[in-house]
Order: sequence, then structure tokens, then C-alpha cells
Amino acid sequence: MKGRLLTLTFLLGGLQANVLLAAASPSENYWRACFDSDEPTADRTIQGRVTDKKTGEGIPGVTVVLKGTTKGTTSDLNGNYTIGVNGAADVLVFSSVGFSSQEITIGDKNLLNVVLEAANRALDEVVVVGYGAQSRRNVTGAVAKVDMKQTENLPNTNVTQALRGRVAGVQFTDNGRPGQNGSILIRGPRSLSGGNNPLIVLDGIFFNGSLSDINPNDIESMEVLKDASAAAIYGSRAANGVILITSKKGTTQKPTVRINAFTGISEMGHTVKLLSPDRYLQKTLDYRAQSGLPADPANVASYLTTSEAANYKAGITLDPWKAASQPGRIGSYDLSLSGRNDATNYYLSAAYTDEKGLILNDNQKRVTLRANVENQVAKWLSVGLNSTFIRRDLSGREADVSSIYYSSPFGTWTYPDGEPTLYSVPEEQISGNPLRSVLLTKNEEIYNNLFSNFYAIVNAPFVKGLSYRVNFSPNYRWNHTYNFTRQDRRLPNNTTSASKYNQESYDWVLENILTYNKQINENHGFDLTLLYGRNHQQSESTTASANQLSSDALGWNSLTLGGTQTTLSDAAKIDGISSMARLNYRFKERYLVTLTARRDASSVFAENNKYATFPSAAIAWIASDESFLKKATFIDLLKFRVSYGSVGNQAIQPYQSLSLSGITQYVFGDSGPTSVGIFPATMANNDLKWETTATANAAVDFTLFKGRLGGTVEVYNSDTKNLIVQRTLPSLTGYTSVLTNLGATNNKGIEVTLNTVNLRRRNFEWSSSLVLSANQNKIVHLYRSDTNGDGREDDDLSNRWFIGQPITVYYDYVFDGIYQKGDNLPANAKPGDVRLKDLNGDGKIDATNDRTIIGQGGQPKVRWGITNNFSYGNLSLSVFVNAMQGWMSDFILLDPNSTRSENSPGRALNQIDAGWWTADNPSTTRPSLVYTNPLGHNYYVSRNFVRIQDVSLAYNFPAPVISKLGFANLRVFLSGKNLYTFTDWPGTDPESGGTTKASFFPMPRTYTLGLNLGF
Repeated sequence: MKGRLLTLTFLLGGLQANVLLAAASPSENYWRACFDSDEPTADRTIQGRVTDKKTGEGIPGVTVVLKGTTKGTTSDLNGNYTIGVNGAADVLVFSSVGFSSQEITIGDKNLLNVVLEAANRALDEVVVVGYGAQSRRNVTGAVAKVDMKQTENLPNTNVTQALRGRVAGVQFTDNGRPGQNGSILIRGPRSLSGGNNPLIVLDGIFFNGSLSDINPNDIESMEVLKDASAAAIYGSRAANGVILITSKKGTTQKPTVRINAFTGISEMGHTVKLLSPDRYLQKTLDYRAQSGLPADPANVASYLTTSEAANYKAGITLDPWKAASQPGRIGSYDLSLSGRNDATNYYLSAAYTDEKGLILNDNQKRVTLRANVENQVAKWLSVGLNSTFIRRDLSGREADVSSIYYSSPFGTWTYPDGEPTLYSVPEEQISGNPLRSVLLTKNEEIYNNLFSNFYAIVNAPFVKGLSYRVNFSPNYRWNHTYNFTRQDRRLPNNTTSASKYNQESYDWVLENILTYNKQINENHGFDLTLLYGRNHQQSESTTASANQLSSDALGWNSLTLGGTQTTLSDAAKIDGISSMARLNYRFKERYLVTLTARRDASSVFAENNKYATFPSAAIAWIASDESFLKKATFIDLLKFRVSYGSVGNQAIQPYQSLSLSGITQYVFGDSGPTSVGIFPATMANNDLKWETTATANAAVDFTLFKGRLGGTVEVYNSDTKNLIVQRTLPSLTGYTSVLTNLGATNNKGIEVTLNTVNLRRRNFEWSSSLVLSANQNKIVHLYRSDTNGDGREDDDLSNRWFIGQPITVYYDYVFDGIYQKGDNLPANAKPGDVRLKDLNGDGKIDATNDRTIIGQGGQPKVRWGITNNFSYGNLSLSVFVNAMQGWMSDFILLDPNSTRSENSPGRALNQIDAGWWTADNPSTTRPSLVYTNPLGHNYYVSRNFVRIQDVSLAYNFPAPVISKLGFANLRVFLSGKNLYTFTDWPGTDPESGGTTKASFFPMPRTYTLGLNLGF
């Protein structure tokens, strides 16, 4: 497997390098042979020369295409071209890498000379940086802009799917289930027990909802702030990076209607391989033989339970995955209306998404509405509203994946009348029926989110460049989960139950932002941003449940009918204050400085440390503007950046620094009343303070060869101190633990982004985008204790935290194969047992001397992704490959028979089919079925993978066709997601890495057909 991965990696890299070399000096005859048109003979011949406006020299390789056709040519080494046209109304399109395209109507000309002007998109691109926007040229921090056009032909229903493998330093993983968020990690984990999730900012405002709430078709741009200089403007919530999401606005005077729709089907990309009926019987026979019991294949039915034997004799079997699945499908339908005039800008949209997962009843239906409106009331005053409403319906109890794992292929899930059995095998009560809740329980699970931002912008008429903006953003979220389990008609006792869970959350943000832009003279310019704001979060929830209902006619709507009733409730509030100042200074438009300071206060921290200040500084030098580099004509842009700063992490629950009380119930005497007692449950920490991450970042941005090659290389070093950790206390204190600050971690790494135009000739283009990142994470120190006096700080074995090692590592015995017949067996060992390494060579295996760090988990050492885009005329093809390498995970279910894995081959339970040792088939990697793992070691598997993540084929209908139809644009596309994964991982997906029975939801492979229409 490693060889296949390395081979594929080298092939991809070598292919791209060779193409770049070939494209740099192509044979003119070769290209003409490849691209000569089969169009009919033209009525007229147009000739001319294409030159560079800056140098006056001819431009070779310019693509000249007759608009609306595939007919075209390319200019020669001196910029000369010749092309046939049909009439005076024809339009020629001139385009070349690194230059702005031109469209020219022929008219009565036979000689047409064209001058192209250099276009540097890397410099002109606008980037959102937080509380404002800048041109890419003036950005001094580590800000990565996600190219949303790369994903517009993909069936993404979650906006974060656009991050997967496309942004260096960002790790996004999900389990493929409908409506699930997944997780995002930017530049490695920093905190031991605090949150590592990045801050999400939607339209300039903190977004506390679910990322699955956001409609991807509403997104105009998405930026990731990775270093402290870029993220420090958000201070206390930015330690784990910031993702800025900006929704769309109107762009054209004419109202524009757009329809985006796709529909598709899904199949299981990979499932955990369970024992088939034949393998299940073989497992039974082998286990009995290895246990010294009779194991005659002719009598195998007698070794099964009575119910299994009946199905075996009747030829009745079931495939657990197939029986608990449903046809996967996806449909998304989006309609938007947008436009602008001198006074008003508007964008309105409505979308509906319907997803059916691969496991029965695992579904999502989502409705999203958006209204973005801005009006210029006066020359100096604008007011606006960005608002969205989301309703997600996840109703339905999905099949129990844990029970699927255990289900015997000779089990029974339903009676002839359709009622569910209590157990798959009645004689075996460890495993329930995977469909029992599906058939007996009615579930309603709905999430609502109303997020708005009301704002006003005042441009001071008396001071040029001075403006004031006020934001008020309320966010109201409410959700409920209701369950009702009806009576099991096959059981005599009352099995009914019902519950209602309701939660409400209300947040608001109020911000006052003052900005001042000033160009002092041609050499000096600056902009200043000042902010003062407050934020508030509150939530409350109530859970009420009842069992043994006297009547099930009202379901969950009358819990008072329950014989046993319970009620739980909860509430919390968080308040914060923020102030910020940022100065951007420009000298000669090539020497750039950014200084930022933010001061935050949060009620979640102790009274002695509620406030914290987070400063940062960054400088940048656009070296390509220097006179000594002007002769290096192959350099379009060369920019160096350096930054340093600090950000904070407040990702803890409220009231954790206080001494909290617990409640218990007790009875005085034998027949006394029940009383409620209150006792101190947690110890206060008046000095609990912020986790703080300080990051140094250095980078170079470049664009070369008139835009043919461009990219960014970044290196960084992040130190996180004052980690928030729940520390264990001696029992004599009366408390079990206290939340405190201790320890430090470090993350360092390199990130590479490379964009290339490999080939561009006439109406064909091939471009690539490569992202690669490597992060090294380690614990610097913990408790600063040295109890054994060896001069080295103690590790924390109970939490598996080791000084100098990554946060997530695996510490265990070292697997050394399987004992075979004829081996020198130690005491109490037999053939088929696991052999472990004797690390200290003392002739025995013990936990103190023979365990070591096996490998790294949690995050890979290297992530990379490559996108290849091909276009020919109106046809385009995109292929995206995603990979993560250099990590592993434990996988205890590979243990065939132990209490740790809960596999029991001697019982009527299924399990993973990973093989096992027998005398006739002596495996060297898997033990026998009677090996019970007395030392409790784990099993470890590589999570390395290379995946063909997305492939999309799209066709843009030509202008004459869509013009006749009255449309502005029309595109159809066919796409595939998660097409194939090269991996040795035995679970469902190496990226999400689920290792428990409940996590084995299969990753879907999805095929979709879509339409984009505008008029």
C-alpha cells in the first residue's frame, strides 16, 4: 500500500513538472496539428499582430477564437496570427495567460492589430480580512482565499466541504451523514481539553450556529485567517484560526434570476466487512476446534442457537448492512434574485435540500431563506440588512449501527406481521435489533436559526476618508427533539415512553467601527480601524420524559399520562466586551506594515483574569516593485511577509471558574420523606485565565511567467501557554479535580500553495492547483514535576500526554507477529497468540518496561490535494485528489476475542471479518479466536489514504444558443464525489477515522446531475 501511495504521489508531481517544461517551449507545428479546426472554409481572412502594451513586443501563443464557435488559432513567436471569419458581425476573442482578454468586432477590417495589457489577478483580487477588505497586494497576514468557483459544479450541501484538501494547513473531516457538521482543524491542535474549533464569522459577525445551516450557493467568498497577525483582530476567540464567510450581493443593474439545482444518488463507498453466512459458520467451527470442543462441519447446525439453526436449515440469511440501509439520494434546489441601482443593492434567495443517507431513516431536509438589502439613504448614509433563516429537519430514528455490527447473518429482525423482534437472536441479548427503534419510535428533530445583521454606514462629509459603521446582530436559535415509543405488541408489559427536549438560544453582537483612510502623498498612506463592542449569549433547555404511558394515543403530547415522569432543565449566560485598533501603513505602495491590538473580556473566566490583550504586528515587502528586479521580466509579483502576534482561547463552558453545587436526594430513616441535599461539587479557581497562542509566521507570495506559475510558501511556529486543563486532586481535598491553567504546546509547520497554467492553446486550457502542508505538534511541558528525580519532567501516563510528543499519540506494547507451531513459546503462550516485543530484553513482558509510543494520531504529518482543471471550448473537466499521510489509529475491534473489543466468537454475535489464525491457515498478523489478550494491548492501523475526491464534467451552452432561449447563462454538469479511496484502513473511512461500532456509518459515493441557469 505504501508503495502504491508513493508511486501515485511521484506520478502526480512528475507529470505536472514535465507538462510545465513542455508548455514553456511548445512546438508550433505540434500545437497546430493538435488543434486545427474542422470548421468549413471561411468567407474572409483576418490577419494581424498581437503585442504587449508595456514592451511593444509581439506576444507568442495568444489564443484567438471566433466567439461562439470552437474555431481558433494561436499567434506565432512574433505575435502574428491569421484566422478565417464569416462576416462583419463576427467577434474575435484574444486571450493569453497573464493578460486581460479582449473581444473585438471584425467590421470591415482585414488587418486587425491588437494590444493586450498585463493583468495580475493576484494583485487585483479583493480579500476579506476582518472588519474590512483589502487588495491581495496589501495583505500582510496569512490569509487564504477559497476559490468557490472550484466547487460550483459539486454537490456540496455544507459550505465547509469546500475546505477539504483545498486550503493548505486546514483539515476538514466529516462522516458523510446528512446534516452533520464535521470538524475543522487549522494548523494543528493547540489545546489539551479546551476547544480546537475555529471561529466562524458570517458577514462580519460571530456565527454561533451550525455550519450546516449555511447555504453554499449564498456564499460569495470564504477566507481563512491562519496566523496571529490576521486573526488577532478577533482576539479572544481566534486561537484556533478564523473562517470568514461573506454572502452574495447584487452585481448588475438588470435584475438577475439564477437557478441552481442538482439531483443524485449515493451508494456505499465502503463498509466494515462483517462475517458472511459461510464465514460465520467457519468462525463457529474454528472457535470450537481451538477450544477443544467438537467441530464437525456436518453438525454445524447443532452449534448454532435454536433460532439461528432454524433459519440455517430453512436457507434464510440476511446481510446486516443491506437490511439496515436505504437507497441514498440527494436533491438541492436554489433560486435567487439579485440586482442593484444607484440607491439599492439586493440579493434574495430560497433553497431546499433533501438528503437521504445510506442507513435507514438517516435523513435531512433543509430550507434556507436569505435577504441581503442595502440602501443609500443619502450621499453620506447607507443602511442595510443581512438576514437568513434556516430550518433543518433531521426527524426519524436511524437504524442502530452498533447492533448492525453484532447482527448474526442467521438472525431475525421482524416477525411475519412486520413487528420488530427484541433481539436479532433471542438467545443472545448483548445485541439488540438494529431496526427496533426505526419501527417502534416516532422521532421529530428540528433545528431553526434566524441570523440577522442590521447595520448603518456614515461617511463623514466633513472629513474625507472617515466613516463610522454600527452593527447590531441578533441571532435566535431554537430546536426540539421529541420521541415517542409505541407499545411492542409482542410483549405483555407496558413498553411505551415519550420525551420532549426543547432548547432556545439567543445571542447578540453590538459593534461600533470607526475607519479612516488617508493617502498623505504618493509615498505615504494609511488606514486606521477602531472598534468597541459588546456580545451576549444565553441559552436554556428543558427535558421532560415519561415511561409506561396509560394511553399512547397522544404520543409525546401528554406526558402526564406516564407512570414515571422526570424533568431536567438548564440555563447559561455569557457576556463579553471587546475593543480593537488596527493600523495599516503603506510606504511607496511596496513597504507595508500592519499593527493590531485587541482587548477582550469574558464572563467565563475568573474575576482576577476576565480581561486579556492580544497584540500583533506584520510587515510585507513587495520586492517585485524594486528597480533592481525590473529586468527580471519573468517575475510578475514577489512579496515577502513576516508577522508575530498572540490570540486567545475562551472555549470553556460558563461558570467553570466558580465553586458549583451539586444536588442529591436521600431518605432519613426507614420510612422518612425524601429530602434534597446541596453540596459543594467543584472547587473554585479565582485565577483561571485565557489560553494564549503566540505565532510567528514568514511567507513568500509569487506570480511568475505572466501568471503561468504562482503560489505561496509559509512557515510558522505557534506556542500555546496557560492550557486550560481539568487537573486531578487528592481525595482528601473533598474534590476530584479543578479547572486550572498549566502546560504548553507547540505547533510548527510549512504550507505550500501552487497554481499553474500547464497548457493554454486556442480553445484548450489545462491548469492545476496543488496544496501541501505539514504540521508538527508537541507538548512542551505539563506540571513541571520530576517525582523520580531523573532530571526530566514527568509524563502524564493516565491521559497519554508525553513531553516532547504530539498531543495524540498511542502508547502501548509493540506487536511482533503471531506465535506459530515450532516457535519457542514463553510460559502460558500457545500457537496463535500475539507475540509482543521485549523492549528492555529482560525476558518478560511487563507494562513498566515494554510499552512505548507506537505512533501519531489525531492529525496526519502531511496533507496534500491537487486539482486539475481542463477546458475545451465550452466543455470543462475538474478532477480533485485529496490525501493525508503519516498517521494511524487504534482499532481494538481487530482483537477477535476479548473484553476490550467486546468480540465474542463463541457466542451468537457477528464481528469484523479481519481474519484469524488457524493451524491450517497460520496468519502472521491476526491471532487465533481463543486468544483473549491478557495484557490488554491494542491493535493499530495506518490511516494513510489517497482519494479521488471530486470529479466534475460541465458544459456551458454557447452564447448564440442561450441568447435565442432568452437566458444569460446555462450550464449542465455531471459530478462524482468520493469515487475511490486507496487505503488499508479496515473501517468505513480513514479520514473520519471512526473505530467504534456506533461510528461505522458508511461513507457515501455520490453521483449527481446538475443545472445552473441565469436570466
